[in-house]
Amino acid sequence: MRHALKQGVKTGMNAVLRQAVRTQSVRYFMPSPVAAGPIRLNPDMPCYKALKEEGVWVEKTHDSHPRFGAPVRVCILNLMPLKEDTELQLSRLLGRTSAPVEITWCVPNNYAGKNSAPGYIDTFYRRFSEIKNKTFDGFIVTGAPIEHLEFEQVKYWPELQEFFEFIRKQDAGLLALCWGAMASIYHFHGVRKHVTSRKEFGVFPHVVCDPTHTLAQALPGTVGIPVSRHTTWNLEEVEAACRKAPQLQLLLKSDLVGPGLVWDSALGHAHMINHFE
Repeated sequence: MRHALKQGVKTGMNAVLRQAVRTQSVRYFMPSPVAAGPIRLNPDMPCYKALKEEGVWVEKTHDSHPRFGAPVRVCILNLMPLKEDTELQLSRLLGRTSAPVEITWCVPNNYAGKNSAPGYIDTFYRRFSEIKNKTFDGFIVTGAPIEHLEFEQVKYWPELQEFFEFIRKQDAGLLALCWGAMASIYHFHGVRKHVTSRKEFGVFPHVVCDPTHTLAQALPGTVGIPVSRHTTWNLEEVEAACRKAPQLQLLLKSDLVGPGLVWDSALGHAHMINHFE
């Protein structure tokens, strides 16, 4: 069985690592015996060249002679309009881990990607229907510029619900970001998003609620986190959800912009409403 946790590091997020173990209260991956491992990407993707120039260890996807065994397979559902920027941000973090990582980029079947160059998504991405028979060690779901819509109004919401259940069935870890976190915690636990009176934008101090938790151990007591959203979680509703489902734990919150990170120890899901990446 695969159990996953994105361990807390200086940026508040680390890659999914290889060998899963279970403790009394938290699930996480033990580091691979390999001291360092490459990130494997399609060499034609813009982020491949950019990471090479930054000194990140990058290798080609599907190398016929991998030097470090099977990689950690991470599926990233990228719903952000500027695909290339998000690809670079997430690949940069995953490429600086101690485990070899291979990314599969994914979008819903009926997703158009209006901001991408013609043919970009067809070349570098897979649709939901193309990955249904594949297995992954972990998943990342990004934000999306559709906060103003109710979840049920999003045209690919039924597909996204199916995708979340696909993750649950695989017993794989999930890191959901911004709107992706709003969608995931709504699907799994019914926590709703609420429109704010103004856009919350900037770097806001967040208090670490449990400094002993694995996701928070590398963080100071108060940490600044970038925020960019028109919606929020209600603190009382999150706390009520945590009482109803004891596996839920609020790990980061702000007096200014509300709850920031909710951890689900039973499913291995991290719901991060902000942009720690």
